Amino acid sequence: MSVSRDQVLNFVRQQHRRPLKIRELARALRVSDRAYSDFRRLIRRMVRDGSLVKLRHSRYGIPSEHNLIVGRISVQASGYGLLAPEDGGADIFIGARYLRRARHGDRALVRLTRRARGSDRAEGELVRVVERAEQTMVGTYDGVSLVVSDDPRIRTRVHIPDDQTCGAQAGQKVVVRLTYSSPNAHPDGRIVEVLGNTGDVGIETLILIKKLGLPLGFPQHVLEATEAIPEGIPTEEIDRRLDLRDLICFTIDPVDARDHDDAVSLQVLDDQTCCLGIHIADVSYYVPEGSPLDHEALARGSSVYFPDRVIPMLPEKLSADICSLQPCEDRLALSVLAHITFQGELIDAQIAETVIRSRASLSYEEVQRVIDCDRGADNPAEPYADVLMHMEALRRCLTERRMARGTIDLEIPEPHIVLDDRGHPVHIGPRDRLNSHRLIEEFMLLANEIVARRMADSGIPILYRVHEPPDGEKLAAFCDLAKSLGYRLSNPSRAESIQAFLANFKDEPIGQILSHRLLRSMKKAVYTPVNVGHFGLACDTYTHFTSPIRRYPDLILHRILRDAINDAKGHMARRARRLPDIGDLATQREIAAQQAEWDAIRLMQILYLKDKMGECFDAVIVDVRSIGFFVQLNDVLIEGLVHVKYLYDDYYIFHELQGALIGESTGTIFRLGDSVQVQLAQLDRQRLRIDFHLLSHTQNGRPKGSRRRHRRR
Repeated sequence: MSVSRDQVLNFVRQQHRRPLKIRELARALRVSDRAYSDFRRLIRRMVRDGSLVKLRHSRYGIPSEHNLIVGRISVQASGYGLLAPEDGGADIFIGARYLRRARHGDRALVRLTRRARGSDRAEGELVRVVERAEQTMVGTYDGVSLVVSDDPRIRTRVHIPDDQTCGAQAGQKVVVRLTYSSPNAHPDGRIVEVLGNTGDVGIETLILIKKLGLPLGFPQHVLEATEAIPEGIPTEEIDRRLDLRDLICFTIDPVDARDHDDAVSLQVLDDQTCCLGIHIADVSYYVPEGSPLDHEALARGSSVYFPDRVIPMLPEKLSADICSLQPCEDRLALSVLAHITFQGELIDAQIAETVIRSRASLSYEEVQRVIDCDRGADNPAEPYADVLMHMEALRRCLTERRMARGTIDLEIPEPHIVLDDRGHPVHIGPRDRLNSHRLIEEFMLLANEIVARRMADSGIPILYRVHEPPDGEKLAAFCDLAKSLGYRLSNPSRAESIQAFLANFKDEPIGQILSHRLLRSMKKAVYTPVNVGHFGLACDTYTHFTSPIRRYPDLILHRILRDAINDAKGHMARRARRLPDIGDLATQREIAAQQAEWDAIRLMQILYLKDKMGECFDAVIVDVRSIGFFVQLNDVLIEGLVHVKYLYDDYYIFHELQGALIGESTGTIFRLGDSVQVQLAQLDRQRLRIDFHLLSHTQNGRPKGSRRRHRRR
């Protein structure tokens, strides 16, 4: 008889007396002689993947029952490693000399040795690598035979045979494909791509993209499928849709927008109500479920935006042309037509498959000029001034109603990076948040709510965008921190209380700092078919519908909507079974995209500062930890660390509840919101780290030089 993996594991767990050899296991599990070879292969596979461990005298056991743990290794820049156990236990510390040939991200088997000195954290040593992580790395070719990784966590030098250099020259950045004869062997490599020379235009971003494993191009079969899509719209498709081509609508986007997936319109009706149109590109018409385009879009999950480029979810022919709502071009759309009062009260809404024709592609700045009554014939938005002013009036009412129900608007500034023609950052500052931004955001929020509510009321399964209430302990810790700074948050479990709390210091520097800390205490919004509401928006039913060019969950929702409109219930039932897995994958891809975008911004900040070494800056403390405090430079959204080891005058203790470092002898306090003057000390491109040294410190309006402290009395 054949034996399954689960049967083996269940049996081995029950063997409390002693671990068994393969032959003993086979006999106990009644494996026939004919099936014995397959059984031996199963046991060896289970050893390779870490389910079983081979002990002395060729006996086999469960790793956790023999002081062995399986998990993923995170190698730190200083050389030591941390193992995150797969059973969810606490991290295990692995000293640099005990890591052996393990690399960052490897799945490994580790033996527990002792408890780390001065803490409850366990220490361990590597037994063996179970599964290697990434199979590529980015590094610098020495021109002879070696590539040194650019990632300080990967200390391996990879040998490159003479016929596997891909024409690379000494000093060039390259991508290396790694091969292992076994998981615990030293890797060999071949150069599969030459990225270029240090100093080439965009080389730093390109290196980052390759390190993150993001795809730059599309597979050939996906491009072929894209080229097969006709650019024109069939007459029969136009005939069966609601024709809105005579409607005055337009897009409003950043001046450098790479795609246009939403347009808006507004008609004032005779009863002084209005019809607000939110028109979203119908990507689902061009990307059929199960097609090569669909598989690639699902794998990517979302577009990734960098300061100097975008990695799109869909090929450019679709994202920037056929699906993009270009002016004066017929385009297929899914439209939400909201019948609404100018006080923001929704009367009714229609969701329809439409064909539209955008009249103009407007920028936020052009629309803002109209809103500010800065009129001029040279402004492309001027012909639509009346419509835009009605839109802004409606937007204000919608915002007031949303805030009245308790929406949390953190208003955290985003960095705006200006690049020169070589892709080098020449200016970094806070991005302006205009009423024209708020106008589009408000209308998109309304469309998302309308669609989510319609689907929920109809009992049609979709992916909701849910945001659970904050964890009680984290929120309590935030309240304690705010209290230590002189601010009290009453009833923190209610969104309207948090909103009122933030409004107290909206325009103060401490407001941004506390908004950041509050955001960290909240849970991550996710995609799931289980609707639990959206805490941050104070909304009981919400989804993502408005960005199908750049987000896969929106594309899925468009398919479901079109099935609902056309009464194709068979498709909906089949698709509903896939929603949980698609939601999990989309959430993971979103997190990865956000991290990539943050890393790219951090890289640009480092490049901006590279010729400013030794310069002094005024800054404010925005975060305090045991290793030191983080500062943000005034007028420039750049953060860096003042490490506690460079605070020479005292031994500083971290007080978490107060969010402060306090000198043991002097009583000097470094806390959130304090003003400091710092000097740029070190930039590390590989670790994306910026270090400063402290020059002076102002606490509670009282200046304190970094070398003169007052002792506690």
